[in-house]
Amino acid sequence: MAKTRNKSKKDIMYVDDYTNRFGELSFILHCGGQDPLTRKPKVYVKTYKVPVDLKGKKEIEAYRLQVQLEWKSEVEQKSLGTIVKKERLLFRDFATKWVDNILDRNKEGFNYYRRCKDTLPTLIENFGNYYLHEINQFAVGEFIAWLGKRTYDKEVIAVKSSLMPVIENMGLSLKTTARNAGISHPTLFEALKIGARISSDTVLRLCNYLGVAKDKYFSIAKEKVPYSLSSNQSVKTMLHSVFASAVKLGLMERNFASKEFTERVTGRAKDKKEILDNMDDIKAFIRCIELEQDIRKKVAFSIYINLGLRNAEVAGLTWSAVSFDTNQIAITQNTIYVSDFGTRTKDPKTKGSARVLSVPIGLMELLKKYKEWWDCQKENMGDLWEHTDKLFVQRKGADMAGATLRGWLYDFQDRNGLKRVSPHGLRHSNTTMLITNGADIKTVSARLGHADVQTTLNIYSQYTSEADRKVSSLIDELLSG
Repeated sequence: MAKTRNKSKKDIMYVDDYTNRFGELSFILHCGGQDPLTRKPKVYVKTYKVPVDLKGKKEIEAYRLQVQLEWKSEVEQKSLGTIVKKERLLFRDFATKWVDNILDRNKEGFNYYRRCKDTLPTLIENFGNYYLHEINQFAVGEFIAWLGKRTYDKEVIAVKSSLMPVIENMGLSLKTTARNAGISHPTLFEALKIGARISSDTVLRLCNYLGVAKDKYFSIAKEKVPYSLSSNQSVKTMLHSVFASAVKLGLMERNFASKEFTERVTGRAKDKKEILDNMDDIKAFIRCIELEQDIRKKVAFSIYINLGLRNAEVAGLTWSAVSFDTNQIAITQNTIYVSDFGTRTKDPKTKGSARVLSVPIGLMELLKKYKEWWDCQKENMGDLWEHTDKLFVQRKGADMAGATLRGWLYDFQDRNGLKRVSPHGLRHSNTTMLITNGADIKTVSARLGHADVQTTLNIYSQYTSEADRKVSSLIDELLSG
């Protein structure tokens, strides 16, 4: 590469001329200016490639002088804090197009597309009428501060009069009431306490079963609830991504949503997940699974508690991934439901999420029985079967959404008087059970499909500490003996 420098000490601009290995001539322009925010001196750099149709020395020199003048003018605007490409492009139009093109950039980004689609109105409400080049750090800073203060209306239902007299007058036991209303025993006990807060679903089930008016026994009010920290962080992350795209296209000078310009997002702490945090609860859950008559549900619930899979991973399981010879299951895909797109199967959540798990013998025996039942269903459907290999499918073999599996689980828990725990809560329950009973954290992390062990340690620090205390007590016992 040939390189020459043409620099004048009296001028704020100098030029590096170089020829690359293909014989192409370019100019690297260095122009002194200032940072528009700090007002400190700053050198701006830009490269111009000499058009191939310019051959003569005079033509090339004239071109160099022209681009020097243009770049000097641009630097003057940059130093003043103005944007070079002052296109009259509204944020609303640019952000809407950015969201619409998400699936062009990532064909499997259905969930991300859906989240961004839901977040877009919030961003448009605040920045929609700004031209991109008008957005500054102060407007973004005010928006980030507003995120932490925003609230939404949440319906709060409280017990104002106990239903116990109604239950007694009907000659019902609490066990019968809970079972027939489709709620758990603990939920019913809570619904009988004056002042207790309960869900609208519980109220609906109780009132329908007992035939009473909702407003006679329950009060309904609205409460202002702050948005969660994770929800606010998601909004900021999307704004950052939109701005990054605009900067890359030269439509904004800086990404004012970056940590360089903004404070940390605030918001309500995430609610603690309900889990089965002791062996008594886990054993009660397993006993109820053994009594379950629907083999599909029996298998699904057993997979949740035995393997700790994500709900989308359970929905994505295939028979080809089950090895009855080695007692293993390969986790190779996720099946999700996305509004406007339906059920979609895609690659695992992360690279580490693709894994092969050893399966307890009891669960493998159950899977063998389920495979026999599954094959019979397929045969009975004949040509109507949709030729799927999924473990969990609709009647004719169509993909089943994870929401259906979740609904099965909640109904099962309510029918059996169990604590209502989500599929992800059972994932946490499985992990907690393993860690507190001495399982190696690296092995646990690999079974969970976490990208690294630190992720597992961060999430389950409470339980790793408990396991550590158990080991400490064991050492005391061994040495004192």
